[in-house]
Amino acid sequence: MRQTFIISRVTRFMARVATWAGGRAGTTLTGAVAAIAMMFPAVRPPWPVLLPGASAWAAVPANAAATRAADMVARMRPEEKLSVLRAAPAPLGGASAGEGAGLLTWPGVARLGLPALRMGSFASPDPTDPAMPQLPFLALAAGWDPVLAHRAGALRARDEWARGRAMVRVGGVDLLPSGRLLAGEDPMLAGTMAGMVASGLMGGHVVPVFASLRAEEQGRGDGVVALPATLPVPAGRYMDGSLMGLSIALATAHGGAIACGGMHACGALSGLSTIVRDHWRFGGMLMAMPGALSGTDANAPAAVADGVDLEQSLGLEDGIYATPLRRAVATGAVPAARIDQMAQHVLTSLYGTGILDHPPSFNRDTKPPPASDTLSVAGLMADIGAEGMVLLQNENQVLPLDDRSGPVLLLATQALQRPLAALAAALEHDGIRVSTAIVRPDGTPPPQAAQVARAVMLTDRDADNAFITALADLGGHVVTIMMSDSPDRAMPWLDVVDSVIQAWSWHDEYAAPLAAMLTGTRDFTGHLPMTFTGGLYPPGMAYADYHAFERAHVAPLFPFGYGLSVAGGVSYGDVHVSREDATHLNVTFTLTDTADHPVRAVAQLYLTPPAEAGGVKRLVGWRSVALTPGHVTHVTIPVDPHLLGQWDAGAGAWMVPAGTYTFAVGGSSVMLVHQASVHLPALHVAATLENLPAPTSPGE
Repeated sequence: MRQTFIISRVTRFMARVATWAGGRAGTTLTGAVAAIAMMFPAVRPPWPVLLPGASAWAAVPANAAATRAADMVARMRPEEKLSVLRAAPAPLGGASAGEGAGLLTWPGVARLGLPALRMGSFASPDPTDPAMPQLPFLALAAGWDPVLAHRAGALRARDEWARGRAMVRVGGVDLLPSGRLLAGEDPMLAGTMAGMVASGLMGGHVVPVFASLRAEEQGRGDGVVALPATLPVPAGRYMDGSLMGLSIALATAHGGAIACGGMHACGALSGLSTIVRDHWRFGGMLMAMPGALSGTDANAPAAVADGVDLEQSLGLEDGIYATPLRRAVATGAVPAARIDQMAQHVLTSLYGTGILDHPPSFNRDTKPPPASDTLSVAGLMADIGAEGMVLLQNENQVLPLDDRSGPVLLLATQALQRPLAALAAALEHDGIRVSTAIVRPDGTPPPQAAQVARAVMLTDRDADNAFITALADLGGHVVTIMMSDSPDRAMPWLDVVDSVIQAWSWHDEYAAPLAAMLTGTRDFTGHLPMTFTGGLYPPGMAYADYHAFERAHVAPLFPFGYGLSVAGGVSYGDVHVSREDATHLNVTFTLTDTADHPVRAVAQLYLTPPAEAGGVKRLVGWRSVALTPGHVTHVTIPVDPHLLGQWDAGAGAWMVPAGTYTFAVGGSSVMLVHQASVHLPALHVAATLENLPAPTSPGE
């Protein structure tokens, strides 16, 4: 039975490949989509210099921040150096009763003009008293748009700074592997998108903290966390995975901080400090969430040896870096010179964002946010939904909807009543007659379901599957809109429904763009940031990212990078590989819109290295390109050499063995249509952050 089902899935998958290659007729893209897809070269200078309409780069260059930090540490007294290694609840001078409840304070050094700063406890996955919602990272990553990610970070910075917050936890990348990352399963995509959010935060004088994920933030629907069975483990084991994503994020942001403690202690990775300090040459701080330094064997010398510079604690004298650290310094167990280094790392992260020069006020802003800010946040969330929603299937040309076939029936369970009402109103605004019905997942379709030609079912859980199948069995056309972030959502109804849309966890701002895409006034442009398995994994592989499917030679249900367009198809030209210099490659190809309508293509570049370099296909670049009918667009994607090889822990560098390296382009990790190979000599690539890949541009 399982083999038959898998064969059926593969057959349908090949049909989808044919559909994707041939394209669909549709309507014109809005000007907004074309505007997003402007060209930005992948260059080394800080990204915000290149962004249209962005404010000037406000962060301090890393070397200048480190110099200022060293000068300040030299002026500090011993007790002041120890004090800046902790953030804890503390009275805020001049604040009213209750001010700063739930927040932690970094004390600063008033004598030297260093202001006190406050932050939320990173032990909680939710921000404290936010004016804007938590960023939906999977939906954001599904847009494959670094400029939108930067904009999201800039808006979040404005909100946090106005409310007196100095640091924000950025998800998407992790120290340890966690199944599928919060921003997707590929370290390059996740690292670039998280890094661009962080660059927006830094431009707004807020410190981005790349923090370990918590169990409740996992993309997997079953809640299982892919941590190693025993800890600690060598950090070098994850240099081509989770730590690759983190290093790309740090290089993209040009600064920030790292935190540990969401699901594991700070000592979970042995040798992490060596990689971060000696190989990456990262000068910022590594901080610990509350409880990350606890345990029977926890002590100040061990935490210092693990590389932790700052500890968040929930009590004034709680934590390892309170009395225990003072005692360790007094006895010589922790050298005074090491305290100087730790304080310098903390100050480097703070100086790097400019927050010590532009500190936020401690006075809580009790006024509602300005209308312009509210509109900006609403517009951001709408754009994230518009770019991130993914069309997975569209048979029988059911989409786009029109009014000629009568009203559309929208159905949902009681839990989704709010998005049902919002989508119905948006569709009616776009000229579609709509009727709605609240249903029970264990019930039968309502009578009107048999009387309409098209039904749209909103679903967020497997419990709805039997109802969706029964709805499709009535004989009408069915559009299924999945409204959760689980990549393992079972789809037993896939053979009997017409269209499937991945709409991610719902935000009300998604209603208008989703209605526009359903009616064809805007095209679907999202691509999956992780493999959708349908609950079917390669044998023995519960964490089935696209690398696992590649190794097992199994076609996934919906592969990483997959996404259909209603408007049209894209033709890829031949691939050419050239050497920019001894260590950098450029891959060029052409894109052509083969339909009668403009489309936005997410052209993805994958590398298959020789067996000596791992031999498994991996993403090494992409371009999001606005295309017009019949117009040929030339695309160039630079490839940084450390993405070619494997980490050599002994050498502390990336080793690229001599051999043949094959590059292929296409619309997903399996829909690759043209390729070219190049023979490379053996290369030795340093791991410093300056050598990591520049962010991929959002357009041509």
